[in-house]
Amino acid sequence: MDVSTADVDEIVCAVLAARKYHAVCPDTVRRIAEGELIKRGSVPKALKGTKSRLHQVYSAFEGAIDYGEAHRRLKTAYDTGSGSAIRDACRRVLRLHSSTRERLPILDTFYPEIWGMTGIPNILIDLGCGLNPLALPWMSLPHGARYYAYDIDAPRIEFLNRYFSLIGSPPLAAWQDVLCRPPETEADVALLLKTSPTLERQEKKGTLRLLQALKAPAVVVSFSVKSLGGKHKGMAAHYERQFLSTVADESWQVTKLAFETELVFVVKR
Repeated sequence: MDVSTADVDEIVCAVLAARKYHAVCPDTVRRIAEGELIKRGSVPKALKGTKSRLHQVYSAFEGAIDYGEAHRRLKTAYDTGSGSAIRDACRRVLRLHSSTRERLPILDTFYPEIWGMTGIPNILIDLGCGLNPLALPWMSLPHGARYYAYDIDAPRIEFLNRYFSLIGSPPLAAWQDVLCRPPETEADVALLLKTSPTLERQEKKGTLRLLQALKAPAVVVSFSVKSLGGKHKGMAAHYERQFLSTVADESWQVTKLAFETELVFVVKR
């Protein structure tokens, strides 16, 4: 079904005018709006549906973050040159987002175990990164490594690029919808941490399409093992069945790593 460009534009403008969604990548809003307009048939219904979908894939995970204060905290720590002060500051910032907050208890072992299977990357891409680049002190990447981070939240991307500049790394965070434009960068490892469920809510088999498009021999896909409310509800088993079914027709090697708070699959192509 064809949709009117003017109708889609109207929905996109209305959504981006809302304070709750003004920082979302316009490509994301447009992609969702087009789908909702096809499904619902009218602008008012599609607008409501677009906002509802955005809440599911974006704002449900967001809290109010003072990025200026977070940057000041990080700069103070890095100015000391103390590894423990740096890690403490990064932990405090990582705690501000639900996804990275859940990873804090396993952070000391998370990346060493993954790199043990993939090798330590010189070029890393992080899709739907959230605040994950703040885990760099635990990643042990080599000097000169390039870290490409992608997210649909504009203030977060600005904050991450200020962080990269603070630590002397290239500011390679991009405000980009990876379903609309999968990264073309060739990398050693790609991270898709806890992002697959939100992709699937937006596009059936969106995870598979993205995995197929990535230019990296190893992709790390992970899932939370409990809900935002803290309940397990058999989520690990559900996500394992779902993901293995998603990649069943691909000739990829898939290895599972089970952490206390996160289920990880290392995919080698």
